[in-house]
Amino acid sequence: MKSLTQKITTALHKHWLHHSRTLKATTCTLATLTALGSFATVPAHAQTPSAAQMAQFKAMPPAQQKALAKSMGIDIADLTGGTQAPADEPNLSEKPTDDTNEDNELLDVDTDIEMDEDELKEEEEKLPVFGLSLFKEGADLFRPPANIPVPANYVLGPEDTIVIQLYGKENATHPLTVNREGQIQLPNIGPITVAGMTFAKMQELINVTVAERMVGVKASTTIGSLRTIRVFVLGEVEHPGSFSVGSLSTMTNAIFASGGITEVGSLRNIQLKRAGQLLGTMDLYDLLLAGDTSGDQRLLPGDVIFIPPAHNTVEISGGVNRPARYELKNNKTLAALIKMAGGLSNTSHAAKVMITRVNKTGERSLVNTDYTQAAGKSFKLHDGDQVIIGDALEHIDNKIMIHGSAKRPGQYSWRPGIRFTDIIANPYQVIPGTDIDIALLQSMSPETGRIETRVFSPSAAWVKPYTDLDPVLNGYDEIYLFDLTSDRPAMLEKTIELLQQQARFKEREQLVYITGSVKFPGTYPLTTNMSTQELIELAGGLTESAYGSNGEITRYEISDELQRIVMHVNVNLQDEPRQLAPGDTLNIKQVPLWKKRETITVDGEVMFPGVYTILPGETLMDVLTRAGGLTPYAYPVGAVFSREELRNLEQQRLDELRSKLEADIAIGNTDVGVGKKDLENDEAEKLLEKIEDTRPLGRMVIDLPIILDDPASNDFPLEDGDELIIPRYKPSVTVIGEVQYPTSHFYNKKLNAGEYIKRSGGTKKHADTDRIYIVKANGRVIEPSRSKWFKVKTEGIEPGDTIVIPLDTDRVDGLEVWSKTTQILYQAALGAAAVGSL
Repeated sequence: MKSLTQKITTALHKHWLHHSRTLKATTCTLATLTALGSFATVPAHAQTPSAAQMAQFKAMPPAQQKALAKSMGIDIADLTGGTQAPADEPNLSEKPTDDTNEDNELLDVDTDIEMDEDELKEEEEKLPVFGLSLFKEGADLFRPPANIPVPANYVLGPEDTIVIQLYGKENATHPLTVNREGQIQLPNIGPITVAGMTFAKMQELINVTVAERMVGVKASTTIGSLRTIRVFVLGEVEHPGSFSVGSLSTMTNAIFASGGITEVGSLRNIQLKRAGQLLGTMDLYDLLLAGDTSGDQRLLPGDVIFIPPAHNTVEISGGVNRPARYELKNNKTLAALIKMAGGLSNTSHAAKVMITRVNKTGERSLVNTDYTQAAGKSFKLHDGDQVIIGDALEHIDNKIMIHGSAKRPGQYSWRPGIRFTDIIANPYQVIPGTDIDIALLQSMSPETGRIETRVFSPSAAWVKPYTDLDPVLNGYDEIYLFDLTSDRPAMLEKTIELLQQQARFKEREQLVYITGSVKFPGTYPLTTNMSTQELIELAGGLTESAYGSNGEITRYEISDELQRIVMHVNVNLQDEPRQLAPGDTLNIKQVPLWKKRETITVDGEVMFPGVYTILPGETLMDVLTRAGGLTPYAYPVGAVFSREELRNLEQQRLDELRSKLEADIAIGNTDVGVGKKDLENDEAEKLLEKIEDTRPLGRMVIDLPIILDDPASNDFPLEDGDELIIPRYKPSVTVIGEVQYPTSHFYNKKLNAGEYIKRSGGTKKHADTDRIYIVKANGRVIEPSRSKWFKVKTEGIEPGDTIVIPLDTDRVDGLEVWSKTTQILYQAALGAAAVGSL
């Protein structure tokens, strides 16, 4: 047996699928009925339903309340507190609901859900039926109001309440209910038969009777509460059956009480029958499209509302304001359908209307028509037709695009005869710094639809507008204006791609290439009759290093034997420009021995520190001589020399070490071992932070005193970006690394490395005492354990030296990279310290 919660869930799922198809409504109703079901069946442990949940349940039509309560085995009185539905609420038809089978058991949950999910997918793909959304709000929102004036032609019947107020000689108010015999019992007068009378006739009868029977008394008669009447709503509605509705209810009120019309029901042929006779029909489209309620007749007891299946339904989608499935009645033309659909949208293309219909052989066929013509408007539609109104294309026709260095780039409208100066009339409409001597015009050939390009001079066009120098523009033209700094091949990338796509057999790519001493070398479109001079201008012109009188064209052709022939043609750029061919490469040669300006920085204790321009082959001593030599305070032993190439290499090593360290830390975190115990994660993170903060120095070890003593043997040439820093004499020794207090100490020639380490508090737990090394002031590294340094007093520690105590990385599992990492960090720190001592 299924639990009560499962039953409630299943019932609500079917209720959702059958009525609302809305996930939000499902969630709300599910929570409400689940709580209500638990409350009704397990009072000792159930949750008390909230006021909002009770309101949600009570807002449902009684037919749905009873059906869901019955399917769950719950007494409806337990949920409603023993009260019945109001008199003007519709009551449940005695017919069994579709939600139960003969044994009143709910269908299997899983199978039913799977089927209905497929149905929901189909629902989403189908167009909605026009008008059905009217019934989504529920019958309770469409009850006839009870406080409106009763019309004079209202026919009285049993259970109507009449309020008679007597005034004059006697004052009294008598609310009287019409009994089963159709009478009211008026005190001091007796029974008066009023059933079957209109409200106006009844008022007249009461006034006359009171005046005749009670001298000096007059009567004022009104209607109190109204009776309910039972009507039948049958056919294509959600819940066909009999319903109790208010006596002022109309056809639409009864249809709402039944849950609304189904998707296959007709909204245009709603029939009202009384005593077996057809009294009339109602077209809901009159209400929906024109607000006309004249066909919505008032109901009498026993009336039957019948909804037949819809016929002549047509779907319309695309460029209309209200795409949906519509029901055609008398006028079956395309114009009538589009009018019902709210007219054409402002983006529609009415000249293209596609109609699919099922032909006599059972196959779908396509019919095209033009709604802008009379024949298209009067086109006759058939039952089941699907109409698609074409939409306007996203592509904008007849436009001109301005790219690049214009103050207002973008789209401009085209008209016959428009020229460049009509859009950009003068130099003030381009951004300062624009190259006004050359621009590229991209056009589309109207005959072939292929891309063609040509160059022109904006400055020449402004000087002589409306001449051949001012190009006439066509629709879809695009103009590229260049500045003096942007990469032009990148700007023309889209045009180059289009030209590459147009290439085919025996029609080569309309592209040329330029290399060498031009501002923007690269690939460019081969414009119409393009010359070498035009290509140079398009590439930004020659640079200062260009060998202006000499260039070379590399050209290849395909021989008759389909072999590639390559040739090199020397050209004199000062002669008449050569015309270029597809695939040509123009190389602008550079002035022999041309090099860019190279500099070196000399800082610190020199007479004239600063940046010096150097010539190829110039040496360190040459620059020191130009800088005036060393000052009396200079400490040449500690000179720091760095090189750009080494800085780049050091930065590359730092990046590699950072990546490797991150990987090793990740491995160490997954493998519990000695390294995990000896090294906490926060220490690893600190090391990574140090790597991030380290800036490469690119230091190269030099022995400046030796160079100064014997320049002929030890001097070396400089390179661009070199830097020489001469520090001031610093009588100190620094201890860094795995010591308690890394710091500097005043130099004392009597102390050795061990004593300096003791003065820094001694080594830490993870220090590698077997690998202690000394970095000399000039950057040279000495390893005492190998060089027997401690035993050689002549090589004692000198001012500016640094003692480094490294980390014992052998004790850390999976982190072999730590040794190299810490070594580089120490070296960078030493170089930074030397520079910072200036």
